[in-house]
Amino acid sequence: MPGMQAAKKVYTPSIAPGGLTLYQGKAFPKWQGSLFSGAMKLKHLNRVEIDENGHITTEERLLESLEQRIRAVITGPDGYLYFSSDNGKIYRLRPKNTG
Repeated sequence: MPGMQAAKKVYTPSIAPGGLTLYQGKAFPKWQGSLFSGAMKLKHLNRVEIDENGHITTEERLLESLEQRIRAVITGPDGYLYFSSDNGKIYRLRPKNTG
């Protein structure tokens, strides 16, 4: 349709995305500007890096070892990533070098 753009990223088969956040925190400087989404079908946290022109440059699957369907994901005011899963828990992802 006029005015619409094609999707920048398509998953076939679907990862069944759950939640989406644009990372703008300070805890993970290398992830600045990345999009994070839960993957309910493939059970991971998905990170997509986008360059200044809006092109996808990198995609990474995180936390596959949890074997949890990741639902909502947000960036907290502390810069950490928080997400929920089907087991009813809320997880906090923070850099290794923090206490």
